[in-house]
Amino acid sequence: MKARMVMTLACAALSLGFGLTAPAAETPTAAADLPEWLFPIDPNSIHPPATPPKLDDKELLTIPGSKESFTAARIGDFFNPPDWHPEDHLPMPDVVAKGRKPDVFACAICHTPTGQGRPENAPIAGLPENYFRQQLLDMRSGARKPVGPVAYKPNQAMHKIAHAMTDAEIDASAKYFAQQKLRRHVWILESLRIPRAEPAAWIYEEVGGTEDLEDRLLEVTNTLERHERRDDRLEYTAYAPPGSLLRGKRFVTTGDGKTQACAQCHGPTLKGLNDVPPLAGRSPSYLLRQLLAFKTGVRTSEAGKPMLATVEKLELVDMIAVSAYLGSLYP
Repeated sequence: MKARMVMTLACAALSLGFGLTAPAAETPTAAADLPEWLFPIDPNSIHPPATPPKLDDKELLTIPGSKESFTAARIGDFFNPPDWHPEDHLPMPDVVAKGRKPDVFACAICHTPTGQGRPENAPIAGLPENYFRQQLLDMRSGARKPVGPVAYKPNQAMHKIAHAMTDAEIDASAKYFAQQKLRRHVWILESLRIPRAEPAAWIYEEVGGTEDLEDRLLEVTNTLERHERRDDRLEYTAYAPPGSLLRGKRFVTTGDGKTQACAQCHGPTLKGLNDVPPLAGRSPSYLLRQLLAFKTGVRTSEAGKPMLATVEKLELVDMIAVSAYLGSLYP
């Protein structure tokens, strides 16, 4: 119950305290162009309480593999998030560890102190410093708009944060996360039938029973409590349709007659090349959202123009295959 209350506060902060209303210029592409299942809306955000419940600030909570302990109030603090594994990272700059009130949440609250990210946002560890910096500047300028429905708060929140960040904060966060290493924390399983999953805390939670996967890519957890406590070593499962990995490998390595091989720009091992970002081992949900962002025209930066031709002929099932294969690789 206490773990659920942590996310209730998060939802309230995103839905109420953050005052997120997307301006017309940043309204995402029509919902018909985007699969609804790729943007799981937290049920608690649909009808949030007018006054968020006060989180417990006395009982210390733990997670497996950590010597640290934090209260629910600390875990839900957007300006002082928990650091479960301080031995895993360099000293964090202020913008990462604390943010800046009222509009710049600590980077670590969503992306974790090590930059591993979570299914609802981006894994940012190991991104090239110049690339990272440019993405925030593109969000600020509007060249990179939120992808997905306005009700999908994680994307909306990141863009508002980018608008509020100073150049110095952008530089500090870019330098810090470029030095972090991404770990393998998503495992791809191909299957026709999967554990039934429902939206919870902006991701999917296994809830018992089974269902047909159909033409979907679902990134799920069966330990929602650890997710809500922001465990940066938590591993997730991504379910993909049978044949996705082989099909995705063909697209990624040869283009398969519909696109160009990813290695031409992202390096022979898909681990990045100069300022072009690494793709190997990144969240397949995140990768799919970004392919759709290019496909639907919400990412229009100068550096991203080569991606427009790359995705032009790809259908949703193709992009699912590409995302699943890239997510299956070791970072």
